[in-house]
This record gives sequence, C-alpha cells and structure tokens, in this order.
Amino acid sequence: MVLTDHPDMLPLLLAVWRLKAAALLVDSAWGERLRDTVLTHSEPEAMVSLVPELSVSRLNIARTHEPRQGLPEDAALLSYTSGSTGDPKAIVMTHTRLSTTMFAAAAAVVRHRGEAPARVACSMRLSGSGVLNLHYTWAVCADAAVVVLPELELKTARDYWHRIEENEIDQTFLVPHLIELLNHAAAARPGTRAPPICITGSSPLSQRTQDRFQRRFNVGLLNAFGLTETMCAAFFGEYDEHGMGRNTIGQPSLLKARLRDASGKVVEGPGEGELELSGPTLFDGYFRNPSATAAAFVGSWFKTGDTMRRDERGRYWVMGRLKDVVMKGGFSVYLIEIEEAVLDVPGVQEAAAVPLQLPDGSEDIGLLVRWLPGTPSDMAALSNDLRSRLGAVRTPRRIIEITSPLPRTGQEKLDRRRVLEMWRTLSEQASNDPARVA
Repeated sequence: MVLTDHPDMLPLLLAVWRLKAAALLVDSAWGERLRDTVLTHSEPEAMVSLVPELSVSRLNIARTHEPRQGLPEDAALLSYTSGSTGDPKAIVMTHTRLSTTMFAAAAAVVRHRGEAPARVACSMRLSGSGVLNLHYTWAVCADAAVVVLPELELKTARDYWHRIEENEIDQTFLVPHLIELLNHAAAARPGTRAPPICITGSSPLSQRTQDRFQRRFNVGLLNAFGLTETMCAAFFGEYDEHGMGRNTIGQPSLLKARLRDASGKVVEGPGEGELELSGPTLFDGYFRNPSATAAAFVGSWFKTGDTMRRDERGRYWVMGRLKDVVMKGGFSVYLIEIEEAVLDVPGVQEAAAVPLQLPDGSEDIGLLVRWLPGTPSDMAALSNDLRSRLGAVRTPRRIIEITSPLPRTGQEKLDRRRVLEMWRTLSEQASNDPARVA
C-alpha cells in the first residue's frame, strides 16, 4: 500500500485486512532505489495506490519464498525501519499485538487525562506505521475521531493553536522537531478552551525544548517512548503536580525494561546503560533477516540501541543513541547534546551534529545549521556562543550553514546517514564560501 493523506486510505487498509492479507506500508516519498529494495525483499503480490486515482496492479517480482512465508496468520502490517540492500529490517505487526498495544496506549491517556479524547489531531504526513498508529489506530481504540489538519511546517506553524481550538482537539502528537518549530514560529494559544493532551516522542526531547513549549503555551507535554519493534509507544511519561510534563518517559506499560552497562552487566537499581525490552507485545524478529534478529536479542530481551538513565523510583530518562556518540578529549559526547544547545540559540531553525574522523584517528564533531528566514547568520558568533554554552570539549570543530531542510525520515527523525552524506558534500564545497563556515 502506497501511503497518502487521502480519505479512502483507511477504508482501503480495512479492505486489505478483510481479505486476510497483510499490508506492506510504502512511503510515497521513498526514492526508486529504496522502494525497489523493499519490494524485492518482501515480495508482495500486488500494489495498491490512491493517487492520482485508485489503482491495483499485480507485481511480477522474482520469488524466492512462498507468499506468506515468515508471516504469522494474523499479520496486519509489514513496516520497514531500514531499506539497506544488505540488511533490510522489517517488523511484522500482528493484529493481536497491535490491538493490545493500542488499547493500552489509549488507557494510558485516560489515566493521565481522566477521560478519553473525542477528537485527535493529525498534523503529520502519513508516512509509515508510526504516524498511522499514533493517530488513526490510536483513535479507533479510544473511540475518537481523527481531524486531519494541514501538515505542520514553517508556513502553517503560526496558526497551529488557532486550528487546534477551532476544531476542538483533545489530543495531539508532535515529534520534538515540530515542538521546536512551534516554539519558534507559533502564535500564542488563544486559551478559550481546555488545552489538549499533547504527546511527543520518536526522538530525544531536550529539557529546554520541553520547558520552553510548556512555558510559552501553558500546555503540559508528555514525553513518550516507543519503537516500531514495540508496535507503538511503550512509555507514556508523567505530569508534575502542576499538570506540566516531566522530561522522564516514566515506567514501561505492557513490557518489562532493564539496562545493560558498557561492561555487559545488567544494571540493578539506579544507573545508566542500553535499554532492553521484553514482553508480549514485542516483535518476534526482523522479517526474513535471521542475522539481524540474532544480533538484536539477548535471549528474550531486545537491545534497543538507546542509552537510558533509571532513577531511584524506577523511572527512565532518554540519553541518546549508542551509535550517536563521539569520543572527544576522553569524554563521551552525545550528538543530541550538541543539537539541543544549538536549538537554544535564537534564530536557529534546525541543526544536526555529525561525527568527524580526524587524520590522527581521533574523533571530533561537525555541525550543520539552518537559520530561520530573515535571521542574520554570523557563524563565528555562533561558534563562540556554543563554546560558552558547551565548553571547549563539546564545541564543534567545524560549523557549516545550510539553506535547505535537513533530511528526515517519515516520522521527522533526523536521517543520520543522509545527514552525514550532506555533510561530506557540503564540506567539499564550503571552502569556496567561507562566510558560511566557522
């Protein structure tokens, strides 16, 4: 199924399920190479699209498997998290696991809010299972309506809260990148009705971004956490005594969680380490990729690749991704630390830090920065500002200004691989435009 924001998208999905088929979710924004890789690996029998009109076509793909080989009987969705030719990773979401997870998510909101939402807003492009489940499937399990608003971007951000109140929205989900966009560009919330429950997730949320959002709009922001491998969110954050969201993701729902430190030992009590998850709604393994499955599990425990801190109350706090760490001057520096500090600088619209390999074998940090329209860019001043905020060790070695948006995945996460490709390309060009480099 080629995903698109169309009124017939969900009826089409239900029709596929009525046929007892599983739906392979294809993002309409995928490039030809990625789409071909996914289709070759998954071997679907047909392609269905709604744009420019409903079309159903048989696919003549060379088959190495039986049509349902590797799919359980109640398979509902097939969602790819990586389309790498050598290591494609797809998660099979079964009806049982998906419905159990989504009803639990709906119940978590009722615990927070006291009642179920009647109207759920979707301001994100329908790009994959994340957007589908966090809005549409969630709404079904909460017995709510979905209100599809204009996609949230710079030109629509100013009137976001007006649209939320005009459409009597009770619940909305926004990734941290869009939270930061609202912080910079949205007008004040009118405040003529009770604020909606606002949930964020899909990438780390900085304390500064959360505090600024809550202070500006007087809306509590819950910090949730989940993965495609867990079907949807598995942690739902918590409010403080004033109804504002804390930065913790809280404790897990449905799944068990533990931490494993750098030495390979399971952490007991408070501490830091890689998050591992286990439980009935966790996926069984990557579709037709036994080597990736074997590498991802320790017994029944799934290694998420996310580093977390657990406090004395058993609450979890996101620190970053294991692979998004640079060793500089004997210190571990998370790329997200740098990005959070940069986004706190007035006038910065978005930023991405990248690891640099130096000729002597040591590591350092590079930085791509895009300014808000109309903001004068002074790269030397930005570098000095970051040095005062971060200290010498964490200050990027080189900063390059960009004018086009950073590459992101369907759920608005930074696409780290493509960001690194962008850095390499721009690094070669930057020597000809020294004003854009610090």
